[in-house]
Amino acid sequence: MIKGIAASSGVGVGQAVVMTAREVPQGSVAASKAGSAADGGSPPGSDEKQRFRAGREIALSYYQELVQRVRTAASEEEAEIFEGHIEILGGEDLEEGTYVLLETDTISAEDAVRSFCEETAQEFEELESEYFQQRASDIRDIGSRLAEAIHFGSIADLGDIPEESVIVAEELSPSATARLDLGKVVAIVTEKGGRTSHAAILARSLAIPCVTGVPGVLAQVPAGQLVAVDGDSGEVWPNIDPRNDQQALAGFRQRASSSHQLKEQRREWSKNTPAQTADGRAVLLSANIGTAAEAEAAREIGAAGSGLVRSEFFFMRVKEFPSRKQQAEEYRKICAALAPHTVTIRLLDCGADKPLPYAQQGPEDNPYLGERGIRFLMNRSEQLRNQVEAISEVAAEGYAVKLMIPMVISANEVQVVREAAHGSVSIGIMVETPASVIALDRLLPEVEFVSIGTNDLTQYILAVDRGNAGVAPLYQEFHPAVLAAIDHVVNHSHAAGVPVGVCGDMASRPASAVALLALGVDQLSAGIDAIPDLKAALRKVKSQDLENLARQLLSAPDADTARKAAEKLVQDVGRPWE
Repeated sequence: MIKGIAASSGVGVGQAVVMTAREVPQGSVAASKAGSAADGGSPPGSDEKQRFRAGREIALSYYQELVQRVRTAASEEEAEIFEGHIEILGGEDLEEGTYVLLETDTISAEDAVRSFCEETAQEFEELESEYFQQRASDIRDIGSRLAEAIHFGSIADLGDIPEESVIVAEELSPSATARLDLGKVVAIVTEKGGRTSHAAILARSLAIPCVTGVPGVLAQVPAGQLVAVDGDSGEVWPNIDPRNDQQALAGFRQRASSSHQLKEQRREWSKNTPAQTADGRAVLLSANIGTAAEAEAAREIGAAGSGLVRSEFFFMRVKEFPSRKQQAEEYRKICAALAPHTVTIRLLDCGADKPLPYAQQGPEDNPYLGERGIRFLMNRSEQLRNQVEAISEVAAEGYAVKLMIPMVISANEVQVVREAAHGSVSIGIMVETPASVIALDRLLPEVEFVSIGTNDLTQYILAVDRGNAGVAPLYQEFHPAVLAAIDHVVNHSHAAGVPVGVCGDMASRPASAVALLALGVDQLSAGIDAIPDLKAALRKVKSQDLENLARQLLSAPDADTARKAAEKLVQDVGRPWE
């Protein structure tokens, strides 16, 4: 047994799917293998040309299957992207360019393919047309997949995983999860990360057991082996032998079954239970989501709409910037799933730990302080306009939808977005920078609502990287400076008649959620799976309790004192669904 951080509750048992990059080695082919017409051998590069042709057939088959899957699961427009890849793969330019390199240099088919595709991609990037500049990432991706097919005889497909899979990875990025079939995932284990990592947040939102921060897990869990994961204790049992460990395996499966049954009872209770305090005060409790499937899960667990739609998850599932039409179609599905409740769509928030492969962002010394959020879109006016118009289009159709701007530091950023909007779509900002807190009075006249992103706000106020284990103890959401900032935002917003929500991870835990309500927050938007626990906690709290807690929070000398005051209020909540 190996132990990590319990990041998402429940027990899962399944086959390990180890997600590691398949490295295709660089290097030339030995001259003895290359052959030459002069010494009676094969013509120069003939063996490598044959390997190229074989690999191309594998790659074509892969993309043809991918087209069918995307057409069924997403849309015709998304499928057309990969049909374009098929045309490039089967085209004369790729074949002729690769053959020229194989005839003049003693290199492998893998290197020839990548060299030709990289040169072509660079030529595309030098063109003035944004369309061709965006095609550069497609060319590079095709070269990588084709090189993989030549070298390994197959292409690893993250979407093609068996039923009851346990995902094992060093770190699970948002772009990787966007391509996974999460309906087949019974547990997630990562070597890096903590409770606030993207893998953990995603797992909690979908009620998938998850353990993070497991040292050396990749070396200890071979692909295909049975693995048991306990997301409550943080324990992982690798290499379960179904023949010699029958009793232990039966025990794990029973625990997994009981865990699943309990979660179903919990979901049903939450769906039929209103979010309100013990004395009947209604609380607007919505969900953080990223896809239409998550919107349906949020509806089934009793969420009142969504206070945060992470639109970047849609951008990560495609190979190029989606069009206005594609985006509107996706947002429409989400809004329809949650109607008549309100849906708040955050503008594309990529960069830092959520890069877009096709976005052509250069390396940054400190990406968390770099080109991300609204800064990214301000530098790409066409993409900003497409997304704002897509959201406006859905709002014009009668759906209750709002638009939210991330990483705001000035009123000008809001004004640029409003100029691109059509109709009466409601526009708000995420308060997640010290600048947006300090300059709030200048921002409030420009917006209809405010949402506090406590994850980034906490790390920026405290100058603590929330992904750095070395300073993890310093990341304190109950720190007096963080609580003072939240109190400042609530008071000034309410004075201006602007409602305040919280969509950060702080809204997903009972103690910190009641602390936010005590400070006067109007809406909580939490991870999907957190909603039943929050409803249970609210039913134990009275309005007077919240007033008393507010005084304790704002007078607490340190984070521990404030946190314990909030935790005391929600202790012994129990499990009303059992």
